Amino acid sequence: MRYISINCIKPKAVLAKPIIGLYGEILLQAGVAMKASYIRRMAKLGIKGAYVEDALSEDIEVVNAISEEVRSNAVRSISAVFSKASDNQKLSRRQSAEVLKTAEQIVDDILSHGDIMLNLSDMKVYDNYTFFHCVNVTVLSIVIALGLGFSRSRLVDLAYSALLHDIGKMFIDKDIINKDGPLTEEEYSIIKDHPREGYNYIKKHFPRAIPVSSLLGVLHHHERFDGSGYPDGKKSAQISEFGRIIAISDVYDALISDRSYRKGLFPMEAMEYIQGGGGRHFDLVMVGIFSRKVALFPVGTTVTLSDDSKALVMENFEGYTGRPQVKVFEKQGRKIQPYILDLHSEAFHVTVTGIADM
Repeated sequence: MRYISINCIKPKAVLAKPIIGLYGEILLQAGVAMKASYIRRMAKLGIKGAYVEDALSEDIEVVNAISEEVRSNAVRSISAVFSKASDNQKLSRRQSAEVLKTAEQIVDDILSHGDIMLNLSDMKVYDNYTFFHCVNVTVLSIVIALGLGFSRSRLVDLAYSALLHDIGKMFIDKDIINKDGPLTEEEYSIIKDHPREGYNYIKKHFPRAIPVSSLLGVLHHHERFDGSGYPDGKKSAQISEFGRIIAISDVYDALISDRSYRKGLFPMEAMEYIQGGGGRHFDLVMVGIFSRKVALFPVGTTVTLSDDSKALVMENFEGYTGRPQVKVFEKQGRKIQPYILDLHSEAFHVTVTGIADM
C-alpha cells in the first residue's frame, strides 16, 4: 500500500485503510473502490489523503502506531468530553472512565507493536482539528516516554494528560482560536491562559481523582525550557516531566499541520525546528529520543531523491530517520523498472530531498 494526497487520488483506486470521519465514525471501509463523489467529499471535509492498494506498492506494509478502531474510539471519547467542557458541565463517571479506557487502549496498542518507528502519514487525517490533534499528541508523547523507560501505569497517566492537554481551548472564543492570521497582544494573552483553564476544569469537573502528574502535564504543556513559555514562565526542572514531553509532541504536530495562513511543514522541516530548540525550548534528552523514533519519511509515502528520481519508502531505521530503504520507480520524469535502494547502508551518495505530491 502507499499514501496518496487527496488531489492525486483517482476514481477506482482501492482503499487500503478505512477513512475516519470528524467524530471517529468510519466513512469508507478498506477495500472500497473510490468514486469521484467520494474524493470530492473527502476534500471538502479537509481529508489530506489516503492509503491505496496498487501493483507498485503491493509489497509495502504500513504498521500503524494505533489501529483505526482505537483511533476512532479515541476521537469519539475526546469529542464527547470536550463538548461537556465547552458547556462547562461536570463529567459523568462513565465519561471519565471512558477517557481512562481510551488512554489504556492507546498505550496497549502501541506496546503490542514492540519497537517500531512512528509513521505520521496515517495520523494526519485532518489539520487543525482539536480531537485528532489530541490523539496525535498522545501517540507522539508515548513514543518519547517509551524511550525514557516509563512503566505501563506511567504511560497511561501520560496518555490521559496528553488526550486532555488542549481541553482549556474550549473556554476561548472560537474567533480567536480559528483566527486567520497573527493574534493581537490581547488575543494572545487570552490564548496563554488555556492551559490553566484546562487544569482548573479537570480538577473541578472530573468525578474521579486525576493523578497530579497528569494534571501538571495539562498545565505545563506550553512552558519552555528557557522560561519563555506560559502560563507561569517555568523553566527546566520546574516544568513537570509530562509537560516537557507533551510540549515537544504538541509543537511537532502543529508544525506539520496546514493553517489558513500557512502551509504545514514537511516532517523533516518540523524535526529541524524541534532539534534546534533542544536545550532552549525543549528538554534536550527528550528531543534526542524523539529524533530517533519519528520517521521523517513515513513508509508508503513517495519521496524525491537527489539523483532526480522518485521512490516509495519501504522501511525506516531508528537513529537514521532521514535515510530509509526505498523502491525507486521513476528517473528524470520517466517510469523505470522498480528497484530497491537502501540509503541506510548502501547508497550513501543519494539523499531524500522531499516528499512528492502523489
